[in-house]
Amino acid sequence: MGLSHLDRLDRTGEVIFKDNFSSSVAGVVEGDYRLDGQVQLICTSIEGEVRGYLPASKALKGNLMDSNAEQDRIRELSQRRQNLLLELRNYEENAKGVSQTNSGMGVIPANTQLQTTLSVRAATEAQKAHVELSISTPNETIIRAVLIFAEGIFEGESHVVHPSVQNLSGCVRVPIIPPKDIPVDLHIKAFVGGRTSTQFHVFEITRQLPRFSMYEVTEDSPAAPAGTVSFSINERPQRVRGRTK
Repeated sequence: MGLSHLDRLDRTGEVIFKDNFSSSVAGVVEGDYRLDGQVQLICTSIEGEVRGYLPASKALKGNLMDSNAEQDRIRELSQRRQNLLLELRNYEENAKGVSQTNSGMGVIPANTQLQTTLSVRAATEAQKAHVELSISTPNETIIRAVLIFAEGIFEGESHVVHPSVQNLSGCVRVPIIPPKDIPVDLHIKAFVGGRTSTQFHVFEITRQLPRFSMYEVTEDSPAAPAGTVSFSINERPQRVRGRTK
């Protein structure tokens, strides 16, 4: 029964040399087989066949390294090709369903993105003064639910808005009443899809609620005060002026 001798790279296991024996190998040792000062790998078979193998020269090692680098590059490019083909297949499947945005698969147009705005709302009979966070999409898609994570604003540090089926739209408005005049990061997650979708895309965005967000500059100038105040000071005018500096 013959036996193959294989040399492999220790890093990748790639075969770089192959030799066949006509019979089974009896032993493998190292030694100066030719008595020329070079240590060889010596293999002997059960039928007395003896073969010696020298280590590769520096030039050959360089070629092997270059070949190994090329093989690594080929494997890397092949993997990238597979990934690109898979991505292309997904785009093709999405392109087929763009006109069917209301399908249960939740396919949405490629230009869909999440837009947010902040505005100050004055108090009314039905609601206190607050900062209104508006979350919207630029097309016919709808927002099925919104999750907002913010420290120190909501109870439990999170807030969920889940519109009813009758009130689904591409815009959700969330009133926010910050307890302190400090900046707060709002971590927003929105579920976006078609009106009859059962699967939704999750959009994530972070928006900062600025310091003093509950204050708004009014356009009306306040009227000058009409009242006056009179008081007497038992000090010399020079001393009074010196203290007010």
